[in-house]
Amino acid sequence: MSFNVAGFSTSVPVIPSSDLPTVEEVRGFNAEALNGFLKRRLNSVDNHIDTLTAQEVDGEAFLELTPEDLTKLGILLGPAKKILKLINGIQGSKKYDNDNEKLLRFWNALKDGKVEEHDGGQFLELSGDVYYLLGKDEQGSNISTLFIRECYHHLCNIIFENENIRRWRITGNPGIGKTFFGYYLLYLLSQQRKTVVYHKLDNCPILFSEKCAFSHDVDNIHAFKDYLRNEEVWYIVDGRKPMEYAAKTILVCSPQKRHYSSFDKLGTTIRYMPVWSWEEIDTCRIKLFRNLTQEYVRKLYNKWGGIPRFTLFYALNDSQQDLLQRAINSVNDNLLNFVGETTDDNITSHKIIHICTNIPKGEDEGEDEGEEGGEGMEDVEITEVEDNSGEPSTSKLPAVTRPDKRKGVIGKGKPFYSMSTLEFASDYVSEEIMDKLIKNYKDQLENFVKASSSISDYSTLRGAIFERIAHRKLLKGGSFRTRPLFASTISCFGVNNSKLSIPIQNKLLFSDISEIVPNMYCIPTQKNNASFDAFVFPDTFFQMTVSESHPIIISGLEKYINKNDNSDIKFYFVLPKEIYNSYQEQVLYTTKRTVLKNRPPWINRLRQYALEIDLKL
Repeated sequence: MSFNVAGFSTSVPVIPSSDLPTVEEVRGFNAEALNGFLKRRLNSVDNHIDTLTAQEVDGEAFLELTPEDLTKLGILLGPAKKILKLINGIQGSKKYDNDNEKLLRFWNALKDGKVEEHDGGQFLELSGDVYYLLGKDEQGSNISTLFIRECYHHLCNIIFENENIRRWRITGNPGIGKTFFGYYLLYLLSQQRKTVVYHKLDNCPILFSEKCAFSHDVDNIHAFKDYLRNEEVWYIVDGRKPMEYAAKTILVCSPQKRHYSSFDKLGTTIRYMPVWSWEEIDTCRIKLFRNLTQEYVRKLYNKWGGIPRFTLFYALNDSQQDLLQRAINSVNDNLLNFVGETTDDNITSHKIIHICTNIPKGEDEGEDEGEEGGEGMEDVEITEVEDNSGEPSTSKLPAVTRPDKRKGVIGKGKPFYSMSTLEFASDYVSEEIMDKLIKNYKDQLENFVKASSSISDYSTLRGAIFERIAHRKLLKGGSFRTRPLFASTISCFGVNNSKLSIPIQNKLLFSDISEIVPNMYCIPTQKNNASFDAFVFPDTFFQMTVSESHPIIISGLEKYINKNDNSDIKFYFVLPKEIYNSYQEQVLYTTKRTVLKNRPPWINRLRQYALEIDLKL
């Protein structure tokens, strides 16, 4: 059987309804022609077809038949269902043909798209034909321009350059543009004339190739199995469970386990997409959301954090804006069990807790100084081990797959975008939630911060909560036990401590160094690759941690240092009591999580200290 789809002929039987006559052809049938057509198409219902003919039902009337009409004519349920199914098939074929014409225009528009610079950012400019998949904005206008984030380039390069890796999962917070990343990847593949099967949640699968674009008329990915068995084909899945095929598979999804639990067992490589920086939000606003003022969007950003779905797209939608306060109001001690996975029970958690990751230098901060290492160094990929029962092993020793020459990996450090930590969405959210937890669940909160240190699944949330407790205590001021880490402070009489008196301080949130004010307790709003948690100008940094090992990422400090000054730079590790006495001086890292080898002169002024925080609330 051969079908003609958007000007392309294929022998693959993927469009069952395409051998039906068109709506226009059926409208031209008289009653006798319709009778013959129906008897050829439908089995064992000849007498009911004759009933239609006796009522002088021609093609035009046939297409307008309803279940009520057939009941009035005395046509039984079984034959009636067959007749209605045929009507739907004929009418659907017209929609189907129109859909595929639109898909072909979308595909051609991608091929003709251009990435251009605007207002300090990159945008993919496309014709209006792309709205068919991209949809409409909140004002009802067709979306035809995509903001290309820096991480889109990085993640695509990592995928393209690692040809031997067949399965990738790109994940991160809901609302940060993962679907648009999938469209950008589709754009790049269109430039390379690749064949792609694209399957989005609640949509039928689509085939894009050099000469055609068409969609199956039912949501059945296996209809494209002949393509998906080809290793040269790309299989992009958005927000749903992928099927196991030889095609290079890219799953783009939020952290909902039902989408990826079985996929990950196939040996998937995972990368995390970061939340947006303020600079990205504002750049996108200037180009695509000109009706929104910077002041208004900044206000939303200070509440929601870097989630453009709510800071830009739904900025003027009161119902959507109310969701943040609802999420805060719904918080109880179950939040302490949140490890970054979304389930039906914690679906609001990602509105108040964000996934952050390790990004390359220059994306969220200044250039690294003194970094070494080149691309292509060996690295190992960590995967879960399964025991004979088929359940993930609880062994602390991960399985190590073959060493590989990985792009996006520098030296022997962590691959970019491979690490994930949990942070509160914003200072506003953290204050609201901490107030509620302290008021209603103080004992559970204290026990969680103390007890979860040995439970790796909860360690990043524990760190986020400890950070908020520490901020509060430092802002209130007081006398804190401290000791230097750059010299021995342990004698036969124990640890030699001193007291640091900190006055009551005022808090200032900043996203750019130009916003810092002297004598204020300054907290950065951007957490990707953050080198510190608070800064007091000109030379005092605070880093909260619950971990015995917390290397200092030097590139994040460099731009805050006055290189013409010779005074000490004080870096305080703010610690819970349980690790204060044993805490050691920390190594200096690059953003690539490799040890800093070329030390700039100002490093000699850096002095590390331990500072103890009492967790009593």
